[in-house]
Amino acid sequence: MIALDPQAIAAEAIGKYLDAEVELHTNVLRLKKKRTAEVQRSPDMLVGLSLDLNVSFRFAGDAHETVNQAEVFLLPEELPVFTEALIQNPLLLPISYSQHLFVECGVYCIRLASQEPPENFAQRLSEALHLLK
Repeated sequence: MIALDPQAIAAEAIGKYLDAEVELHTNVLRLKKKRTAEVQRSPDMLVGLSLDLNVSFRFAGDAHETVNQAEVFLLPEELPVFTEALIQNPLLLPISYSQHLFVECGVYCIRLASQEPPENFAQRLSEALHLLK
């Protein structure tokens, strides 16, 4: 029987959920992804923006409970869609969950943090991001 590293298994699952390559470091998984959004600045001007997604998963003891963090940049019209998707997701938010919001140059940045299985965090985040497309 082959013993598989639980962190490598989690990295593979997270990569599939978020459709991104996950970097595996000692006890930490990280991924960075960019998405593009178009904003109509005037009737004649359409601007393309590159919005970042930064996610990290820090393993404490075992691979089932991690400290998960994400920084997601959103357009003003995307914020209610994204937050409602997090709330309505069948995977309930854990007790140890927090989010902080700030605005800079008309773009929202929402920082999410939780302590839960990394696959749950990645799945919930993936489903909320999918609604923005």
